[in-house]
Amino acid sequence: KRQRKINIKIPAGVDDGAQIRMTGEGEGGTRGGPSGDLYIVIRVKAHDFFERENDDIYCEVPLTFVQAALGDEIEIPTLTEKVKLKVPSGTQTGTYFRLKGKGVPRLRGYGQGDQHVKVTIVTPTNLSDEQKELLRQFGGGSEGTGQEDHHETIFERMKKAFRGE
Repeated sequence: KRQRKINIKIPAGVDDGAQIRMTGEGEGGTRGGPSGDLYIVIRVKAHDFFERENDDIYCEVPLTFVQAALGDEIEIPTLTEKVKLKVPSGTQTGTYFRLKGKGVPRLRGYGQGDQHVKVTIVTPTNLSDEQKELLRQFGGGSEGTGQEDHHETIFERMKKAFRGE
């Protein structure tokens, strides 16, 4: 028995739990027979920013209230580079944007998965008195909510349907 180093090429796009077989690199056979195979099980370390689902990558990016309301162009990190994403005005929290071909390379086949970017609106916490007053004016007064159109929930629509409204 002896130890030795073996160089292994890990293909792009390999996922957690995948196995790579190295023919003839295992233990020697009994009574001088041929060596067996060495199986390597891949464990992919979790990333702090990206989450993987098959060939697609997911991430979450914070936006300010102003960026979401007025629209903006922001830089998004991908697996290989930073790309610009145009956020349209009126974007709501929880909206997903798809960056085609910016995911994980497909293991067997051509192309790559997609990257899905979820935006979350960050509400400011330390507003000055002037900023608070401006928001009150924007919202229609101190009691105003700032919502011109009322969006009914599915339950409200179901209640109206049962009442015949």
